[in-house]
Amino acid sequence: MFELDETKSIDGPASDVWAVLIDFANVPLWEDGVLEVRQTSGGRAALGTTFVARRVFGGRESNVDCRIIEWQDGRSVTMEIAGGPVRRASARYVIEPTGDRTCRVMYSIQGELQPRLTWLSPLIPFMGRRLVRSNLVRLERLVQSGASAGSSERDHTALETGAQDATDPGSP
Repeated sequence: MFELDETKSIDGPASDVWAVLIDFANVPLWEDGVLEVRQTSGGRAALGTTFVARRVFGGRESNVDCRIIEWQDGRSVTMEIAGGPVRRASARYVIEPTGDRTCRVMYSIQGELQPRLTWLSPLIPFMGRRLVRSNLVRLERLVQSGASAGSSERDHTALETGAQDATDPGSP
């Protein structure tokens, strides 16, 4: 079993952060290792929505099945995840407004790795913390840029570079 929690204050309205967070086409722009997210159920994102994330774990591409199991529109989403190295997990994003143009994003995940990988479980919080922090920095940059799912590869690269700079211990 593994568990990881991370929180980041974001300079952007909670409603803008929420809009980017639940726009599945945007996920590859801010979540490292995600190549594509495709909704597999009809309608807008809500309780029960299903989707598949094509992502890379440890250099190997795999599909991860996801389903929204808790939903508070504009506030929080919890997803059930299975696939790739993950046997099953529950990932949650909560957005709290802290001002008119600021908010706090809280991310948490609990889960189990596939049986052949359980020996890695104690390392997940250490390995994942930097990754999650970097993802949240990219999410903030995407919100601040006003970028959408149609952003160019140049915009994607700029977001990645900025996030790497922000997580580098040598950065100001």
